[in-house]
Amino acid sequence: MMRSYAHPGLAEPRTKTEWRGYRDHKAPARPVMPPYETFLALPKNKREVLNDARHDFHSALAIIRTAQMLRLHSLMERRMHLNAHQPPGARRGIVVDGPPTVGKSTLVKMFAADFERRLLRKYPERFDDGYEKDGMVIDYTPVVYINVPAGATPKDMSVLLADYLGLPYRAGATKTEITKNVLAVMRTVGVELVIIDDVHFLDVSQREGKIVNDHLKYLANHTAATFIYTGVDLKRSGLFLEGQGASTRATQTSARNTLHQMTKFTISTKQGKQEWAGAIMALESVLALYQHKQGQLTRLSRYLFDRTGGSICGLSDLLREGAIEAVMSGEEAITRRLLERIDLSEHAETAYRQTRRTRTGGNRPHRGPRQADQPSAVNNEDG
Repeated sequence: MMRSYAHPGLAEPRTKTEWRGYRDHKAPARPVMPPYETFLALPKNKREVLNDARHDFHSALAIIRTAQMLRLHSLMERRMHLNAHQPPGARRGIVVDGPPTVGKSTLVKMFAADFERRLLRKYPERFDDGYEKDGMVIDYTPVVYINVPAGATPKDMSVLLADYLGLPYRAGATKTEITKNVLAVMRTVGVELVIIDDVHFLDVSQREGKIVNDHLKYLANHTAATFIYTGVDLKRSGLFLEGQGASTRATQTSARNTLHQMTKFTISTKQGKQEWAGAIMALESVLALYQHKQGQLTRLSRYLFDRTGGSICGLSDLLREGAIEAVMSGEEAITRRLLERIDLSEHAETAYRQTRRTRTGGNRPHRGPRQADQPSAVNNEDG
């Protein structure tokens, strides 16, 4: 029986309606699994139904709230309390900087969703289909989330905000016109948190960098909200230094926002090893596999670190696909031999091959893309 994949997954939200879908989304539940002997005795079509449910569950799996995530969420919450009743003017924001695949986007979206869900519990009446305030019908929108496309200009930013809020604008409208309407509506609908994700995609070259910073300042000045930005290598970008490549002149963005660095896991310290092992254990503990025993993956801690470079996104990708392969192959456990059949990104695989060459002095044959479907000869760490 060929499975249908017509059901939609979560996509990056672009509008307030899509954001609410993200906020309210519930990942597939862990399916009820009969005893293994009973499972094997099921008719083929019923086994496939259960396996499809396990694939859905493993595809989502758990999002690990790491120590780094919890720390940054606490800082964001504290900053929002600080800004809540501040006099008019730009609030102090937060910039989350870090390399790709450390989970920046996931972190900020989870914080925003947690924040809005708390408001939903506290003020359910505000989230009705428009509530009345001062004679106006308000579509309460406490969170604004936009993801910046490559080469975006200040006008593009205002257009993204207008699209998110569902505001129409005429063809040929100027940046000033769109921004004016956006700010008026943001004030009316009660925006408290604005997240600008992947802000490194803004055009911050010498001239445009100053324009972008001025525009961000203007938005923050006229929105009674806390701004949180994420991006890659922002400290050295035109967001923090006037004109990309400049060395001394700080921008308005750097003067008004606190920079926090996100990093990959490390195993060079005892605490780092414990945190990495904890992330593995958290993912391993929820697997819906018949033959997998808790602890098999923690014994592969160093191998998993080498495969992913300490990236939480890489770890999640590897173990989620490993779990799906374990069901499809009938192995029902994630072992090193199984994981050697799975390819991550080309960047991760290249780094892994380099790590193996360094560790073995270049004498061991290396796994490459063409050998991806072959079992590894190195399996002494199988659980």
